[in-house]
Amino acid sequence: MTISYSDTFIKLLLRWKGSLWKAIWKHLLIFLVFYYCINVVYRFIMDDRQKATFLKFIILFDYWTKEIPLTFLLGFYVAMIVQRWWDCCKLISWPDHLLFNVSALIRGNDIETRVIRKTIARYAILTSILAWRSISLRVLTRYPTDEHLIQSGLMTREELVIFQKITVKVDPHQKWWVPLNWIQTMMVRCFEKGTLTHTNELRVLLDALENYRKGFFTLFLYDWIQIPLVYSHVSTISVYGYFAFALIGRQFPSMNENKEMVDMYKFSPFKIFKLTIFSYFPIFTVLQFLFYGIFLNF
Repeated sequence: MTISYSDTFIKLLLRWKGSLWKAIWKHLLIFLVFYYCINVVYRFIMDDRQKATFLKFIILFDYWTKEIPLTFLLGFYVAMIVQRWWDCCKLISWPDHLLFNVSALIRGNDIETRVIRKTIARYAILTSILAWRSISLRVLTRYPTDEHLIQSGLMTREELVIFQKITVKVDPHQKWWVPLNWIQTMMVRCFEKGTLTHTNELRVLLDALENYRKGFFTLFLYDWIQIPLVYSHVSTISVYGYFAFALIGRQFPSMNENKEMVDMYKFSPFKIFKLTIFSYFPIFTVLQFLFYGIFLNF
């Protein structure tokens, strides 16, 4: 879900709603639980011979993590997901352009002409509600039944009867285009009665109506045709496989093959502690988990 934000950098980092932390904390917690379970077994349960053997596995598993082209796989997958998301944002149809043309070309202050303009505006909004109701859970929650459309003033009882008589064999719920057909009929009748004085005016209105319809139609195509499952499988397996190997490969050994205490930063001021902070907390592995794991939430 996209969250609007505008604040200082520090406050944005600490923000919870729509943040990286909210999206990834459960997965990270599970990873750290498994990591420290292995770490405790390695440090306090294994004997020296077992630790020496386990050290070889650490080196081997760490090498295997480099064999997974994670950056390439996720880069391709995320680029496709983000492009698809942005295309959907651009395809959201707003009735403004259509209604601007209706207001400019269907001229007149008499009651009939004003009712025509208002009815076209109502049908345009009704179309968006019917279309988004099949895509958005929020819109479906607001308008769960056709009766709610009547209560909100978007449809009359007589129009509902006509609407329900129209049957669609493929999917009976996909009748969002019906109000657009009503608008088209009203535009043609305005031309026949002389309210529209030239065929170019009718053409402009029909083109605006077609562009309005095309946005909803393309959104439905995005909703019906999902990203091929194989891409999601490859990305998911590669990420989970990478961090499964990292559970062992990123363990910090307490001693080397010569049974000497490992001090990764020999000239570090932390030397007095014998073990650095990296022995207790895998900082860079956690950062990798944040950067790579978040892509699975797209």
